[in-house]
Amino acid sequence: MSRVASFPRPAGLRESVRPDRLWRRFVGWLTEREHATIGFSILRILMGLSMLIVLLPSYADRRYLWGAGAWWVEPEASRRGWWEPLRLLFPKDNAVVFEVSFHLLLALAVVFVAGWKTRWVTPFLLVFWVGLSTNTTLLGNGGDTLMRIVLLFVVFADLSRHFSVDAWLRARMRRARPQRSARRPRWMPSWLGAWAHNTVLILCVFQILLVYLVSSLLKLQGEEWLNGTAIYYALSIEQFHVLPFLSQLAWQSAPMVAMATWLALWVQLLFPVLILWKPTRYAAVVLITGMHLGIAVLLGLWPFSLMMIGLDLLLVRDGSWVRLAARLGALRRGSLSPAT
Repeated sequence: MSRVASFPRPAGLRESVRPDRLWRRFVGWLTEREHATIGFSILRILMGLSMLIVLLPSYADRRYLWGAGAWWVEPEASRRGWWEPLRLLFPKDNAVVFEVSFHLLLALAVVFVAGWKTRWVTPFLLVFWVGLSTNTTLLGNGGDTLMRIVLLFVVFADLSRHFSVDAWLRARMRRARPQRSARRPRWMPSWLGAWAHNTVLILCVFQILLVYLVSSLLKLQGEEWLNGTAIYYALSIEQFHVLPFLSQLAWQSAPMVAMATWLALWVQLLFPVLILWKPTRYAAVVLITGMHLGIAVLLGLWPFSLMMIGLDLLLVRDGSWVRLAARLGALRRGSLSPAT
């Protein structure tokens, strides 16, 4: 019997798919340096702005929504099983403690956006934000739940590498004392900070993939999403009419409404696959960001949309942000140069 000729795979391909080599590459990616530091800095800013968008417009009604006037939500809030000490931060029966805690939360959110002492501010912000959420559980939405989960994750991430007061202070210190470049205690292993930061990145990406996958699977069960009319009905809800003329303008074209509905459905459903390849990943990020901006402008769900956009932008690498900034700088310099 003749032997069937075999065609050996190239040696480079065999080496690249060996489990031990893949494991070493993953460990190196996880522990050598922090990834998506620009994305995490943008996430910090958008997350803080989302909190301020909730707190500042509600400032005049804060006692009715969360304070002494919020007994209307009991006993439902107490049945949710929150850790009782968290409920003591914003008591309904002590106006002084409530006012101090509420204004402290406002200050923490502002400092968080500015990026000052971020590693210390983040855990306190988490505790105060969750404490406020325990008082009126009926006012929340999916964005609030997602914000609490992500806040817990990012306590262990580097959120202030860019666009922060911390970054400005570190740069000034390096100029004044060039010999002092270490940002970690001497007792801490060099790999620990990168490992914690990159683990948080994995958890955040998993969270958004879970949100999009579950959301798209639920949409597939609705006839309106399959026949292309779901966005029309969403834009018809008067309670969400922030800019009524824009909502009415958006649903005037039936083909555009149907295309936007199907695009929102399939981009979310295929998002876990699209992010595996760089060109489709960036196309998916652009499309999904446009979808969330549309939700923010037309339906007024700014906190949820900003939170999701911040998480989506974690998929953009630092090198891509640097190249984009360089190209924009070149275009700006070209537009400002005198005509010859």
